[in-house]
Amino acid sequence: IFLTEETKQVLRLSLTEFSLPKFYLLFGISKVKSAAVIAFRSSYRDRSFSPGSYERETFALTSLETVTEALLEIMEACMRDIPTCKWLDQWTELAQKFAFQYNPSLQPRALVVFGCISKRVSHGQIKQIIRILSKGLESCLKGPDNYNSQVLIEATVIALTKLQPLLNK
Repeated sequence: IFLTEETKQVLRLSLTEFSLPKFYLLFGISKVKSAAVIAFRSSYRDRSFSPGSYERETFALTSLETVTEALLEIMEACMRDIPTCKWLDQWTELAQKFAFQYNPSLQPRALVVFGCISKRVSHGQIKQIIRILSKGLESCLKGPDNYNSQVLIEATVIALTKLQPLLNK
């Protein structure tokens, strides 16, 4: 694959940007000295490491939105040099699949990603997102301490905000 100098520059700048400690928070790993230590550590090489051996941080949906937009920028830069590339279509298809499938852990994240990366949206998809929002609001009314419902509501609002400009007037 031949990448233009412009694309290589986008990749270099993105790698440099994501290597800065101030961007660790976006990936939920701000309390480490080196992201590479956490990213490439495995229980095979380092027996002292276990998933509970470091404190997990929450991964805010707004951070996911920022990371998704940055990855989309990288992907679009590469796709300009690869005319037959279907990466974005596949990513969108997967995000849509998980966005409309009930799963308290994945659905809010998939909704945010779907909203960020979609290049077109149908009225049917918007209706599905509004139904998800409605169910989240119903659940919150039953018990305001329902954290999953609050996250789902936040995710649907982010997705609808991103998708609204794609709708026909």
